Amino acid sequence: MPIAKNFSESESQDRAMLLRAVIASTVGTSIEWYDFFLYSTVTGLVFAKAFFPNSDPLVGTLQAFLIYAVGFAARPVGAAIFGHYGDRIGRKAALVATLLLMGIATVLVGFVPTYAQIGIWGAILLTVLRFIQGIGVGGEWGGSVLLAMEWSKSHRSRGFITSWPQFGVPAGLFLANLAVIGFNFVSGDKFFEWGWRVPFILSAVLIAVGLWIRLGILETPVFARLAADNRLERAPVPEVIKQQ
Repeated sequence: MPIAKNFSESESQDRAMLLRAVIASTVGTSIEWYDFFLYSTVTGLVFAKAFFPNSDPLVGTLQAFLIYAVGFAARPVGAAIFGHYGDRIGRKAALVATLLLMGIATVLVGFVPTYAQIGIWGAILLTVLRFIQGIGVGGEWGGSVLLAMEWSKSHRSRGFITSWPQFGVPAGLFLANLAVIGFNFVSGDKFFEWGWRVPFILSAVLIAVGLWIRLGILETPVFARLAADNRLERAPVPEVIKQQ
C-alpha cells in the first residue's frame, strides 16, 4: 500500500508539473509573439512617419519595414544561441532568458525617441532592439516545444502536448492587434504622438506574469538525467552540425 500510495503521489506531481510546463510554454510563447507582432503592426501605422519623415512616403514605409525584417534575420541566431545554452545550462534557464530578452527589448521600443528628437539615431536604436527581439523569439519557439515534450512521458500524447506552444503564434497576433486597436481608440488623435508607445511599455506586465509562471517550473526530467549522468555536450551546436 505505501508503495502504491507513493507511486500515485509521484504520478500526480508529474501531471501537475506537466500542466504547468504546458501553461508556461503556451503563455510565454503567446507573450513573445505578442511583442514580435506588436512591432510589425505599429511599423505599418507609425514608424515611417515617426522615424523617416524626410523620406518619400513609399520609401519611408520600405525603410520602416526593412528594420522590421531584421527581426526575422536574427531568429536563426537566437535559435543557435539559446539552443546551445538550453543544452548546456537547462531548458528552464534558457526560456527565462528569452522571455527577459524579448521583454526588455519590447519595453525599450516604447521609449525610443523619434527622428524629430534625435535624428537618425532613433532608427538605429529601433534596428538594434528589433534584432534583439528576433534573437529572443528565435530561442523561444524550439525551447518551448522542447520543454513541453520533455515533461510528457507518454509518447501517445506528445503530439498533442507540443501543439500547445504553437497556439502562442495566433494568440500573440490577436493580442497585438487588440492592443493597437484599443489604444488607438483610447488615445484618439494622440495615437501617433504617444498612444503607440503604451502597448510596448505595458508589455512589462505580461513579461512579469510569464516570468512568474516559468520560474515556478522545474527543470525537465530528460535534462536532469543527462546532467546527473554527466552526458551534456560541451558544444551542442557544432555536434548537431557534425552529425547531420
